[in-house]
Amino acid sequence: MTNRPNEEENENAPSLQEEEGEGVQSLADNPGEGEMGGGETGVLKKKIESLEKALSEKSDEVLRRAADMDNYRKRLIKESDERVKYANQSVIKDFLPALDNIELTLKHTEEGSSLRQGIELTIKSFKDALLKHGIKEIDSEPGTPFDPAVHEALMMDSSDDFENNAVTMCIQKGYTLNDRVVRPAKVKVNKK
Repeated sequence: MTNRPNEEENENAPSLQEEEGEGVQSLADNPGEGEMGGGETGVLKKKIESLEKALSEKSDEVLRRAADMDNYRKRLIKESDERVKYANQSVIKDFLPALDNIELTLKHTEEGSSLRQGIELTIKSFKDALLKHGIKEIDSEPGTPFDPAVHEALMMDSSDDFENNAVTMCIQKGYTLNDRVVRPAKVKVNKK
């Protein structure tokens, strides 16, 4: 009985070798089939190329969307900063006529009087508070070159004392908030 399994193995061995030989022989007989069955190689290469192209397109799309999101985030941050920076603009516009009236009152007080000194101190503290919050007066002294970005010409003048396009008189002071014009200076401009 111990010989039987050896005999069975010997009987099966040639058939396995024959089968393996046939498999090797069939690959040798058909060289194209050894590479995934002849025409399938080209199909698979084309499929790989199309998948690589699709992957590349999707990668580009992902990068574009990421860039768009980054730009959107930056724009939101900038807009938020701008809102905070210029939030006081409407309140300041409402206070400027009061400052104008106080300065007008100063013109009608006697030189050296205690009332004049009080008004001057009030104007100074008012302007200091405005400056603290980013409000600056626009330069519109006589002789200053006219700048349409910050000046509004209400009248024309033809004086030989000033250059052409120079401010000859400030009618109403103008102000900027963090370099943005809140109210342009209303001026008289020299035209020769």
